[in-house]
Amino acid sequence: MLDPGFLEGSTWGAPGARVEHVETHAAHVFLVGDRAYKIKKSVKYPYLDFSTVGKREAVLARELEINRIFAPEIYLHVMHARGEPVLVMRRFRGEDLLAERLKREPLSPDLARSLARAIADAHRLAPQRDVAGSRVMRGLVNQLTQAFATSPDIFDGADAREFSDRAGAHLARLAALLDLRTSKGLVRRCHGDLHAGNIVVVGDRPMLFDCIEFSEEIATIDVLYDLAFLLMDLVHCGERHGANRVFNHYLNLRRREEDLSGLAAMPLFLAIRAGVRALVTADRMHTAESGGQDKAREEARSFLANCLTELQPLPPRLICVGGFSGSGKSTLADALAPSTGSLPGAVLVRSDVERKILAGVAETEKLPFDSYTPQSSRRVYDTALARAAQALKAGHAVILDAVFSRAEERAAAERLAADMGVAFTGLWLEATPAQMKARVAQRHHDASDADIGVIEKQMSFDTGKVSWHRVDAGGTPAEVLSRARILI
Repeated sequence: MLDPGFLEGSTWGAPGARVEHVETHAAHVFLVGDRAYKIKKSVKYPYLDFSTVGKREAVLARELEINRIFAPEIYLHVMHARGEPVLVMRRFRGEDLLAERLKREPLSPDLARSLARAIADAHRLAPQRDVAGSRVMRGLVNQLTQAFATSPDIFDGADAREFSDRAGAHLARLAALLDLRTSKGLVRRCHGDLHAGNIVVVGDRPMLFDCIEFSEEIATIDVLYDLAFLLMDLVHCGERHGANRVFNHYLNLRRREEDLSGLAAMPLFLAIRAGVRALVTADRMHTAESGGQDKAREEARSFLANCLTELQPLPPRLICVGGFSGSGKSTLADALAPSTGSLPGAVLVRSDVERKILAGVAETEKLPFDSYTPQSSRRVYDTALARAAQALKAGHAVILDAVFSRAEERAAAERLAADMGVAFTGLWLEATPAQMKARVAQRHHDASDADIGVIEKQMSFDTGKVSWHRVDAGGTPAEVLSRARILI
């Protein structure tokens, strides 16, 4: 039973101040002024034990230590009040939670980029663990299999068996890869609970908070499995486009660590995340008020259905988007990516971005004109095709965005698809010189260095016979997307 003294401002050094109380399944949080104070409940569950003051103090100290890695501005120190250890945090507005923000507005491209960077930074700092990746995932699959099978009042028995069969097949195929990722340092002590409700956006900066503190085992996971929770959650919030942008920015930021072979495990990672959410939602049935149980049951079943869908990924394919600068290639590629292939959508490979990475500069840093040589262009195309090949080999769809003005460049892309045994679609965007020049003039903070002079030069190129689908790119982005989807 909660000590009523915790609801008095004097307990927190603010006599007469209003105390807001937030209760979770294992904690109480008291909001007073610009501070938030958390105490743990005296509870014991199969996965945590807060039954003594000593255990509660130890877990709060660990919570402070771990979360300061991700959000040092929020987590301050541990104190004592009324005989209980208390975690002291800097308070933030509830409306600044990413989950709340997404109810008001879509995830912007800039925020998606910032989210990807925050997660990439967190994974770089997260301590490495020498635990077999296959063992981690096998344990999760076994737990879900048992839970689904022993809840016939919620989950259909056929669905439970189907999950066991499909997940088991993925595990058998991926075991060596998952263990290889451990040897590469990609199994780490991660956040572990990375959904939109555990990310706060202060100004334009996202911060990850409230990570798993009570179990090293639960938080010791593959970094892509950690990322998969947010991607799954964004899709569930109707932010499939945002999920794809976070996914692609993350992959670009993690090039030194991720060679894209790990994408083969993404269907399993997303499926397990959806399965875990199905169980968490099902647990709400036991505490839901009258009328809420049916809603919780249906939502849990929906998550399991999503889980089963993820375990049957779509075959990989390669889509190339070509055309002169300003024709709208990157806009179209970005719009197509979320709905191409399995979740979270296609890997985007953009020649302008590859060029900047090869040059060792930021995406938006302008390169000198003399750096655009035939030799450098060949290197850019070779690098882009190699990256596309890595993703396709892992079973993931790819959209390759480049000018493709030369017949041999287009032929090389077609050969790649043929060699990989995947479907190929080539789109050639066409717009008037005036439209292309106007679009280039409006660009800001973009990876492309093209200007009006570049367009005029490109207009003199001999492209040879273009056999790809020609797309009228002179309309709005929505109109161009509609035309392209018909062709695809």
